Amino acid sequence: MAKKNKNDYFQLMTEQVKHCVEASELLQNALCNFSYEAIPEVRKEMHAIEHRADELHHDILTRLSTEFITPIDQEDILRLVQLIDDITDALDDVILKLYMYDVSTLPEGADQFSKLVNRCVKSLLEAVEELKNFKKPDKLRRLLVNVNSAEGEADEAFVEAIHHLFVNNADPKAMSGGKSIFESLENCCDECEHAADIIEQIIIKNT
Repeated sequence: MAKKNKNDYFQLMTEQVKHCVEASELLQNALCNFSYEAIPEVRKEMHAIEHRADELHHDILTRLSTEFITPIDQEDILRLVQLIDDITDALDDVILKLYMYDVSTLPEGADQFSKLVNRCVKSLLEAVEELKNFKKPDKLRRLLVNVNSAEGEADEAFVEAIHHLFVNNADPKAMSGGKSIFESLENCCDECEHAADIIEQIIIKNT
């Protein structure tokens, strides 16, 4: 009898995305209750989440390096876990930009954008939780639509936010910082969409 695989990669990837959700919740709270004085502490909290996510990422890679049989192609697992790690990095980058640009007043719309980012990340979690059922993908595909819909809304929100920023702000520092923050927020959703694309490819390859 073949030895049962001891590594549940679907569960490990789910745990990865839960770190992303923790980070997106922190980001939303920081932007919706913005405090200039709180940025250094939020940065520490976000870095701690990102560090835990990195540790899990490296643990998964270590497991894969000694694995001969995986439930889906090892290459697909590698690509997906890297993209999930990139999402946490992208969320961390938003807070980093607030610190780097010394943002004292949050650009208009950033708080609402953070809610969209959080929804996109949570939609990805639902999809990854369902990934184990990739051979019966109807529900999984519906969940991927939610990720793509949130990302599409983020694209439109980004255009409007940048337009508003440049029309209504004459301060070069505020414009530069605001533009960078919105780019980082949009990137969070872009990375979620990239992960959703990999999941769709997994479905196609295995059904």
